[in-house]
Amino acid sequence: MLKMYLKTAFRSLKRNKLFSGLNVFGLAIGMAGAILISILLQYMLSYDRFHKDEDQLYVISNLDHFNGELHAWKTTPTILGPSIEDAMPEVQQYTRVDIGYSYLFSVGEHKIQTDKGGYVDPDFFSMFNFPMLSGGVDGDWKSGSGIIISASFAKAMFGEQNAVGKTLRLDTTSYFKVAGVLEDMPNNTKFKADFFLSWNYANLQGQLDSNWENNSVNTYIKLNKGTDLAVFNRKIEGFTHAHNQKVQTKIFAVPLKSDYLYNQEENGVYTSGRIVTVRCLAIIEILLLVIACINFMNLSTAQSERRAREVGVRKVIGATRRRLIVQFLVESVLLALIAFIIALAIVKLLLPAFGNLVETKLNWHFGPGGWVIAIIVMILTGLIAGSYPAFYLSSFAPVKVLKGTLGKVGRKLNARSVLVVLQFTVAIILILTTIMITQDTRYVQNRDSGYDRNGLVYTNLEGYLGKNYEPLRNALLKSGAVTSVSKNMSPVTQRYTDSWNFSWPGSTQEDLKTDFIRYGSDADMVKTLGMHLVKGRDIDIYKYPADSTAAILTETSVKTMRLKDPIGAIIRRQGGGTWHVVGVIKDFIIEQPFDKVTPMIIEGPGAYLATVHYRLNPNRPVEKNLATIKRIFDQFNPDYPFAYQFVDQSYAAKFKENKKFGQLSLLFAGLTIFISCLGLFGLITYMAETRTKEIGVRKVLGASVTGIIALLSKGFVKLIMISFVIAIPITLIIMNKWLSSSVYSIRVQWWWFVVTILIAVLIAFLTISFQALRAARANPVQSLKTE
Repeated sequence: MLKMYLKTAFRSLKRNKLFSGLNVFGLAIGMAGAILISILLQYMLSYDRFHKDEDQLYVISNLDHFNGELHAWKTTPTILGPSIEDAMPEVQQYTRVDIGYSYLFSVGEHKIQTDKGGYVDPDFFSMFNFPMLSGGVDGDWKSGSGIIISASFAKAMFGEQNAVGKTLRLDTTSYFKVAGVLEDMPNNTKFKADFFLSWNYANLQGQLDSNWENNSVNTYIKLNKGTDLAVFNRKIEGFTHAHNQKVQTKIFAVPLKSDYLYNQEENGVYTSGRIVTVRCLAIIEILLLVIACINFMNLSTAQSERRAREVGVRKVIGATRRRLIVQFLVESVLLALIAFIIALAIVKLLLPAFGNLVETKLNWHFGPGGWVIAIIVMILTGLIAGSYPAFYLSSFAPVKVLKGTLGKVGRKLNARSVLVVLQFTVAIILILTTIMITQDTRYVQNRDSGYDRNGLVYTNLEGYLGKNYEPLRNALLKSGAVTSVSKNMSPVTQRYTDSWNFSWPGSTQEDLKTDFIRYGSDADMVKTLGMHLVKGRDIDIYKYPADSTAAILTETSVKTMRLKDPIGAIIRRQGGGTWHVVGVIKDFIIEQPFDKVTPMIIEGPGAYLATVHYRLNPNRPVEKNLATIKRIFDQFNPDYPFAYQFVDQSYAAKFKENKKFGQLSLLFAGLTIFISCLGLFGLITYMAETRTKEIGVRKVLGASVTGIIALLSKGFVKLIMISFVIAIPITLIIMNKWLSSSVYSIRVQWWWFVVTILIAVLIAFLTISFQALRAARANPVQSLKTE
């Protein structure tokens, strides 16, 4: 029986090559898009979900009130990890993780600099599943004289030699024995690194403290099996306060498996973040398949008259409706199978480019279970796509069919019209949201950042640059390659630290819980960074030696402190630190441009300063400036490669996630439009075929080519206009939700809708017009000669 069904199905596909091809291609495009999204979703959903004991792994988060709001954050004191393991029997293991340290590694004259590494505790290698290829956690590593490196880093440093036992020099002073070599970590982990050092080495370097107010590392714990998380969190919430009565911060454990997706908090709860992207992509994936299925239904039912006599004859000679339904479903599944095979080829071809688009190396690995699911989805897609045509075609009454009284396609509103409206409604929504995301990102990117990004460059102070800074600064200024130089706490696009417990004239006890970003400068910050001075002057340790304790406030800080005359005000911080205010500047963006501005205190050179900014001379070529600057840095820091970063590029990187999502929306909006247009092409082709004689009569009676094109096209244009009307309220809801999530966002613009409807109508009309023009230009003699 199945053989007969397949044989009949192949004959039908062969007879209707155009429609079969459009059906297969439309399904293949939809499936390929869905598979690409599935691969991306698999990557995101598997992020740090491959660890053997993932259900027992947690990251500690803080919880406290600042600026009148409840906030959660996942950096903790370095002393928390060992303390909580000792005090809580539920804690089986712990590790503190601090990755992002930049070091220069050397073997003889061979040097490599990397910032992909940092400090962990010994339990890190047993809590997480990162296979050790050779060596391991030994006494040398625990004591701080050993290092564990990745396989690729070992190869880069030692070639094909066994790295274990070899010696690496770190910067210019420390030597480490390679204790172990790890298999290269997968891309879907936050712990990806080239090297791992012990916290004992950090302690020897004075980088480890026991201050319960200093939140600087991530603390991960492994709980005993069966531990009730809610009970455990109630038990540990006052742990920090118990060790330091001044600290009111509570702590709680967050499952590691949700750490990547739920990376944004609201009112102290991790409820948002990348999970929003996952949900949006899942919806788009479903919509792509639905659009492809709708396209299939449209094209199949459009052939109703062509297959009506076949159905009538089959029924007359005894075929039951059930058998006809099975026959049509077999055809649908067969088309879906062919489409699936083509989709796999498309995915194989486009996956590298798609990975480049999302800036992630994606691996196509479903596994046996994944393939089973993919095949089931393929079969279901075929059944769903073919369900309506199967039941519709099998319902034809043989008497009406054989008498030729079956209704004509395109003459009235029918199911096909509804399906076309659904297709273009989805496409219009995707186009509108893409325009919104693009315009909103551009609007925020172009808002005043509070400093001049053009021609501004920074380099991190490392190696000998710290002790050679003053001669370096003087050499840069004399070179003519730069116009000004400033030493600062961090790049102007990155926040390194924030603090509270500040007091000032007129402050209250409640003000101690106001959080301030801390920044630093030695001199010429306003000039070098191109900031806007509102009152007072810039910090300048070279002109004013007392500026080691000077401070500059931002306008938001002045408002927050309620200072009427901020110049000369004294600011103190409990636990140490006193500053006198010498100036006020306009706010500048150091965090995310979409977020509310946080008050900031810029401290004098008594603060930790780790970055040098320099403004290039605009009257000389950039390449010449950089070549001169490199020679100077090489002179004062000969063992380190000259590394620099343009501030405008660092600022642009803040919009990477939004741009990436906008590009994905554009890609899949384009696919949706393309699939919908395939359906339109098939429908107008069939309409032209079924109305050949009508068109011939109209031409004989004097109808123009333009009039006939309008006759064939106006119905579809009306459907697109209906789609637009339906899409407007849905899109407005989506837009308001998206834009309300950001403090700084663009308002909904009327021209977005005008542009979208013009795009949709133009694309649809171009799709329709080719076949409509062909039908309108046909010789009426050929269509009427049989009458």
